[in-house]
Amino acid sequence: MSSNIGLLAPACRGFNALDGGIGSYMADLAVGLAAQGHSVRVITARPASDAPAPQAFPGVRFVTFDETIPRWLHHLVRWRWQAHTAASWLWKSRQASAALRAAHAAEPFDCIETSSSGLLPLFLLRSKHHPPVITRVATTAAQLVAHNAGPSRWLDRCEQRWEHEIVRRSDALLTHTALHCGEMIRQWNLPPSSVHLVPLGITMPPDSELPATSHDYPPRVLYVGRFEHRKGIDVLLAAIPAVLAFAPATTFDLVGHDANDYWQQRFWRENPLISRERVRFHGKADAATLLAAYRDCDVFVAPSRYESFGLIYVEAMAWGKPVIGCRAGGIPEVVTDGVNGLLAEPDDIAGLRDALLRLCLDPGLRALLGAQARRSAVERFSRDVFARNSAELYAQIVSNATPRG
Repeated sequence: MSSNIGLLAPACRGFNALDGGIGSYMADLAVGLAAQGHSVRVITARPASDAPAPQAFPGVRFVTFDETIPRWLHHLVRWRWQAHTAASWLWKSRQASAALRAAHAAEPFDCIETSSSGLLPLFLLRSKHHPPVITRVATTAAQLVAHNAGPSRWLDRCEQRWEHEIVRRSDALLTHTALHCGEMIRQWNLPPSSVHLVPLGITMPPDSELPATSHDYPPRVLYVGRFEHRKGIDVLLAAIPAVLAFAPATTFDLVGHDANDYWQQRFWRENPLISRERVRFHGKADAATLLAAYRDCDVFVAPSRYESFGLIYVEAMAWGKPVIGCRAGGIPEVVTDGVNGLLAEPDDIAGLRDALLRLCLDPGLRALLGAQARRSAVERFSRDVFARNSAELYAQIVSNATPRG
């Protein structure tokens, strides 16, 4: 049975975002639900560019809102960056709520899926009349503070309080690993039945586009992610010189936002003798460049200290690449050590070095783990499986929801 589904998204890859976990899974979910016959509208920010959105969303309609804060509010808070950030969150949430309620009045939704990240559903959930809202919670605001090794500021406390309000007011909660389900239940003292589990999924490249397995040396190692403490970029950069000491022809491609090139400059200061042909910093990349990077690498690594799921591992596995992660958060529910990749301990530079060397120096192991990575990605984390499981959960929640008018 088809449903009228709304996706309230802070970003949607290919429409108003280049990459990012939330924008990626929202894009795949929208297309997957539409392909299964559901009516899907994505409520998200208007793209910054006036160019038309790519025609990559068959059957999906977009409802947009202007997220730019008004001039008077900008001038009121512009010299206080934390106040500016908080004002931006609230303004964006108010605009999103107005756009969604107008769309609901014109053509009622059966339910809404949204994300707690960015606090976008806050004003919608404060309103009296709205369709059932299912909020997916990834890494929480409190976890971000804890794992990014920074002090808790009043802005962080506001974000945590507002996120808790979203959690409390939502009709149902959703996340993507069993471990994170348990962490949410403990953090907010929730009844276990209130948190549902649906793993994420992505669009799988067809078999015809998969590159032939390379047994050549040297291998290419890829990292994708923000350059921040939670992502373990410091651990990876510390391990690279040790890997190159044993496998000097290995190349490392590092893709992701590095604020003010801080980590890049620090790496070259500490390792001036390493060839810049061996370690390449690419900065933030668009979707096409990311796909090419996944396709062309031989090993994928992301030594995150915490991931509630880790979509980047699935994106690499989909291309038949062995992956290296850490025994942290929900990562072991995606990466099975010795089956589709290898796991190291968080913060363990030597352990990460050893895992990298095992794959860099053993093309047979790369081929074996890569083939099993592709198989597990298709069977467990495809877009179609993700959309079907989501739609089944929506139907269950809608049937049990109390009408709000």
